[in-house]
Amino acid sequence: MKYKYIFFDWGYTLISKFENVDDKINKILEKYNLKWDDIFRKWKNYQILNSLGKVTEKEIYKDLSSILNITEEDLEKIDMLLLESHILDGETRETIVKLYEKGYYLGIISNNSIRNVEYILKREDIRKYFKKVVISEEVKERKPNLKVYMKAFEEIPKEEYNKIAFVSDELLEDLLGVKVLGVKTIWYEQNINNKWKKKEEVLIEPDYKIKSMKELLDII
Repeated sequence: MKYKYIFFDWGYTLISKFENVDDKINKILEKYNLKWDDIFRKWKNYQILNSLGKVTEKEIYKDLSSILNITEEDLEKIDMLLLESHILDGETRETIVKLYEKGYYLGIISNNSIRNVEYILKREDIRKYFKKVVISEEVKERKPNLKVYMKAFEEIPKEEYNKIAFVSDELLEDLLGVKVLGVKTIWYEQNINNKWKKKEEVLIEPDYKIKSMKELLDII
């Protein structure tokens, strides 16, 4: 066993597929003469603050309701549509189960919100496979801040950091941060066509690259 501890990023890594719910959201927004593109950036900024524990979901609804002149009830409906759109694909589930059965210590390190991560873990019935789930909202910092990683690795002796592998689609936000700790980095390069990802690859060379989750089984 080359590595003992396997940690995963959340969005676009463990949860790498998303149902397109733009039409459903836009249908809600029609009566306000708004479209999803009109509010996405504002919503995203609030989500970042939420992931740092600075605002609650209820406070987001209240503020956006005032700014956009939309009811909090409809904002909650949109939020639930976004949450339900996250999909765990079969290959990823199969890989997680195989790693668990082989005795690997599995963990998640996410900049998402506690509510979102816990909801999907429960819905997909996969929480039982992960010994450690660290979410930035709990730490009050976001990756790549080292506090997030140190919280995730707190049960692992420092002399075994070279036995940790971290899988993520984000080179700078995720993998660069753990590389300084001696952790092995695995880039899930499903977004390889993104021009920004190509530029990031010039700045950091991951230890491994995979294009499908099942390839992970051949590396570790």
